[in-house]
Order: sequence, then C-alpha cells, then structure tokens
Amino acid sequence: MFRSQAHVAAPKPAQAMTQLAKHFAHKIAVEISETEARATFPGGECRMVVGETLDLACTAESEADLRRIEGIVGGHLERFLWRTPTTITWEAVR
Repeated sequence: MFRSQAHVAAPKPAQAMTQLAKHFAHKIAVEISETEARATFPGGECRMVVGETLDLACTAESEADLRRIEGIVGGHLERFLWRTPTTITWEAVR
C-alpha cells in the first residue's frame, strides 16, 4: 500500500473540505461529516480531516494510483482556493 499526506493552510478548512467532497461526490463515492470526509477513487482513497489546517491522507494500491489521486485532489483544491493561492506539498508516509 502506498501512502502520502499533506497539510493545507486553508483560510476556512471546513469550507474547503466540504466543497471538495461535494464536488467529488458527483462522480465517486464520498462519505462526509462536519470534520471529516473520505473520497474513494479507483485504486485508492483520500481522507480529509479539518483542524487548524485541512489534513489530507491518501492511500493507493500502486504508486501510479497514488500520484493520480494526489494530482486530482491537489489540483481541485488549488483551484477552489484561488483567492488564497496555495501550493500543496505531498509527503510520503511509511
């Protein structure tokens, strides 16, 4: 199993997570609460947790699937946070 994480300093982490989760729910399975969401992609998933930051934790069956999920989640989140330009830095989790 391949894993990565990122901590995103969004101005309103809960709002960013909700927007992202609702957007993904149009095409994939998503579970969401006020402080957590989980999006299930083909080949893996991404868990989002709201705190002082928006914490992202992705897991995938292959490194290629992990990179694809990171790209989808990160790309959408960067576009949703366009008013506050944000760079998402993924780090491997062992």
